Formats: sequence, C-alpha cells, structure tokens
Amino acid sequence: LVALFLIGDFGYSRYVAAKHAAWESTIERDANGVTVDCAAYTTGDGDDALLLVHGVNSSPRCWDVMVPALVDAGYTCRVMRLPGFCEPLENYAAADRNRWQQAVAEELVALRGTHQRVGVVAHSLGGAVAVGTLLPDPDAAEFVALLAPAVEVSSARSPLLKTRTWHTIAGRLLWCPSATYSPFGIDVHDPTVGTYPGRTPFTPRTVIDQLFMLLDENNHRRDAFRTPMLMVLTKADRVIEWQAAATFFEQVPASPKRVVYLSNSGHELIRDYDWR
Repeated sequence: LVALFLIGDFGYSRYVAAKHAAWESTIERDANGVTVDCAAYTTGDGDDALLLVHGVNSSPRCWDVMVPALVDAGYTCRVMRLPGFCEPLENYAAADRNRWQQAVAEELVALRGTHQRVGVVAHSLGGAVAVGTLLPDPDAAEFVALLAPAVEVSSARSPLLKTRTWHTIAGRLLWCPSATYSPFGIDVHDPTVGTYPGRTPFTPRTVIDQLFMLLDENNHRRDAFRTPMLMVLTKADRVIEWQAAATFFEQVPASPKRVVYLSNSGHELIRDYDWR
C-alpha cells in the first residue's frame, strides 16, 4: 500500500509538472520574468485614486473590463500586481501574505501622497489582503470595496470533504507535488467571458497555505476592522463562501458599511454580467 501510494504521489507530481511545462511554453515573459502585458500600471487623472488588487492565480488584467469605466467616472486607477503573481512558478511559490500586505501598504502610501482621497477595490484573495492591510491601519484608505472577498474558501467544487480539509490531508500525505492543477475555468455565468493574460490554473501549495493563514488571521481580528466598506457578493459563488463573507460584514464595526448582492454572476463578478 505504501509503495502504491508513493507511486501515485510521484505520478501526480509528474502529471502537474508536465501540464505546467506545456502551459509555460505558451507564456511570454519580459526581462523581469513577468508575463508580458501583466505589469502594474496607472491610468486616469482624477483627484481621487483607486488601488485595484487582484485575486489568487490572477493578474492585473482581470480588471480590463472595469478600469475604463472607473476612469470615465473620474478616478485615477492604480492596478497593482501582487508579489510573485505572473512570475515563474518558483517565484510565485516564494510569495507570502506579509509581502502581499506590505506591497498594498506601500501602494497606498504612494497614492495618498498625490491624490485627495484613496480607496481600495479588491477581488477574492485581494480582498483578504486588503483586509489584512487595513486592520492595523484603518485610515490607510478612505474606503474599501470588497468584491467577492476571500473570507472562507467554498467547498462547492470539493467532493466529499471541505476544501480546507482536503488541503490539510494533502499537506500531510503528498510529498512530491509542489503545486496543484485546477481543471476549472473562470466561475462566470456569461459564456462569452474567457480567460485573460496572467491567469494560471497552477497554484503552489505554499500559496494555498498562505491564503488559509491570512483568512484565519483576518477572522480572528475582525472586531478591529473599521475602514468604511462596500461588500459585493453573489450567492452563486463557487470559489469563496459567500455566507462567511456576509457574516464578516455583519460583525465588523466598519462605519459606514453597505452590502450588495448580485443576481447573475459567478465569483469573477468583475467580468461577468453584473460587472457594471
């Protein structure tokens, strides 16, 4: 049995490695190792600035649909790239929640030096990073919009056991694979919505570890979250647990705060039918 398990463990690691090698052969990278056209950028010339923070396995390009509308509305948009994202897998695996939060904090300081008001617009993991950044410094931004924020991971696509339980089991039993491969596409209702540059189906196990640690830290300190907040959720979300996010919204002392539920979108609501 042990021999069979080790063979299966090694076989899965080779399967993921082969899939990743084939995928990587299609990726063009710049001199810094970042996927081409996935660098951070700033657009717009409004007096008020928005810092946009993407989610897990994502890139600044996830905001391509929303940014032009935000610029037309009069905002300056700073679309950041979290450390490690859109980089080779070994760099992605080396990133951690402290680096992500530090990067967001530094971006906010820079924007506050040049704009009247600064807000954060964050999706999925980006929402968790934004919460973690603002918990110790609620005045770092005038407001935050959390779009399908990661408060807890959904188990809608997880067979038999919860997603977190499977990750714990894998962490103790799997020795060879350093990353997982997801067969799922973008969680959207609009069938015309496809992938975008920088999005990857490969998640280093260390990144998943960091995600769960960040979620636990945020949940344990939720009583200290005071930044004025808008939260946008969809009950059809198959990536994050929307009920946990709704409970987080109810329990945090942020003021003012507002929650909005969308009716025709999946997790990738920033690109789905309801994005407007």
